[in-house]
Amino acid sequence: MTRAASRGAVVLILLFVASIAQSEGSVGEDSLYVSQVSTASTGDLAPGAEIATGGRPLSIGEAVALAIRNNLDVEVERYGPMIADTDREGAWGAYDPLLSADMRYDVAKSSNAIQFFGSLKDRQREKGGGVGIDQLIPYLGASLGVRFESLSTSTRRSSSALDEQYNSSLFVTAKIPLARGLIWNNEWTRVKTSEIQSASSHAGFSASVMTTVQQTVDLYWNLVASRDQVRVAQKSLETSRALLEQTKTQYEVGVVSRVEVVEAEAGVADREFDLIRTANEYRNAQDALVDAVLGRELGAASELAFSPTEDPEAFSLREVDVAEAVDRAFRKRPELEQARRSIDEDEIDLKFAKNQRLPQFDVQGHYGFRGLAGEQNAGLRDFSGNLVPPSANIPFEGSYADSIGDWRGRDNYQVKGVFSIPLPNRTASKNVAKRELELRRSNSRLVRAQQNIVLEVRRAARTLSASAQGIQASERRRLAAEEQLRAERIRLEHGESTPFEVLQRESDLVEAESQKINALQSYRSAEVALERAQGTILEAHRVELDQAAEPSR
Repeated sequence: MTRAASRGAVVLILLFVASIAQSEGSVGEDSLYVSQVSTASTGDLAPGAEIATGGRPLSIGEAVALAIRNNLDVEVERYGPMIADTDREGAWGAYDPLLSADMRYDVAKSSNAIQFFGSLKDRQREKGGGVGIDQLIPYLGASLGVRFESLSTSTRRSSSALDEQYNSSLFVTAKIPLARGLIWNNEWTRVKTSEIQSASSHAGFSASVMTTVQQTVDLYWNLVASRDQVRVAQKSLETSRALLEQTKTQYEVGVVSRVEVVEAEAGVADREFDLIRTANEYRNAQDALVDAVLGRELGAASELAFSPTEDPEAFSLREVDVAEAVDRAFRKRPELEQARRSIDEDEIDLKFAKNQRLPQFDVQGHYGFRGLAGEQNAGLRDFSGNLVPPSANIPFEGSYADSIGDWRGRDNYQVKGVFSIPLPNRTASKNVAKRELELRRSNSRLVRAQQNIVLEVRRAARTLSASAQGIQASERRRLAAEEQLRAERIRLEHGESTPFEVLQRESDLVEAESQKINALQSYRSAEVALERAQGTILEAHRVELDQAAEPSR
């Protein structure tokens, strides 16, 4: 039911009650008074009540700046790029040199089945360790390593020339994949995808900031519209109260009947209800804007309020070239950047999957030196079973340092090829098929996103044009309703009209004024929607994304 229809129903009911009361005599006439409703004059209903006045002055530019700094949604979204950047930097950690070291002390006692001159029991003690460094090579997937080992061995075998034997070695190893793992290995794929995800996260943050700016501007103009609706409702209530006083005076001098007084009182009650409703909407609009621009400063007992300084009628009509706006959106919308990044990521995943379908064919190289030295075994015996005197010339006799010097001319090297492939390699083949489907899906999502943007731009441009025309039409209606109300009041003064008809004309004026307020709000909303749709909203409101990404202190 429309507002006019509901008001008409109220008046008809009151007239019906009035007719019954008149038929019942003077007691019924007294019951026609509804002054308990019409005399409400406290709080928001008090004459001159300050509902939509006061508060901190606030411009759109300041509202946007405060929202970017304090809005809790923006604060949450800030962490996305930070986390993605951390992942991107962490992915390179796979190429950090890996330093390793080990130490050991090993004692082995066992039976000796081969006896030349010694005991049937054998005891061998080893102590030592090693240190090395390994390095993955970016892009190629190859690896390099260098390792130094040193070992001291003590034994009871009388056949061993050295009782304290020193072994040392230095080796360089290399592994190069020639098929699976070449370029598109796990580590390099992770580096590339993390870079794409980081860029996509920044684009997502940009989209989030754009949405926050749009929401803030919409909330700003919603507060302006709510404020103006309150002022219209207050003005309408004052007018209806003045009409009620005028009608009462006319009734007291016998110019009008009691029914017309009831009509005027019903009009006051109806406008009081409208004022209560609009005042509540205005306060809700205040809370919404305070929450958007001040974040957690809005508390349970908060009395924060803003007083918008922008004039809703201070605008210039814009002509929109839809084709140019769509082209601009295709260049600037971060959502499209995200969709393109998703395609890039899927292409890398597909390359990795195809690489994993190849057989393993690695070339491994091993090059280094081994040295030996030690002290003569005091229990060393020759083949005749005689002890070898300490003065005998024992090969490799020397200190630990001599084991390192023994490297000269004793190089060791090895080259090996490793080949393997699972048959029939179904997992790798199905992964390729899966990645191809995901890539096709991402391409379809990009096309869908582009189509959605075309719809957004067309809708915003059309709404902007319609809202501009609506402002002009609503202004013509407001002027006409104002003139009709003025004429109806003159007719009432000459006894040619009734309070009901004056209230109807006044309701028409209120509706026309509300219509214009809504048309202005719709235009402003369409204006910022067009800026959002074509990706220029941050430029229009002078928002620097780098500064927006910085956490508030």
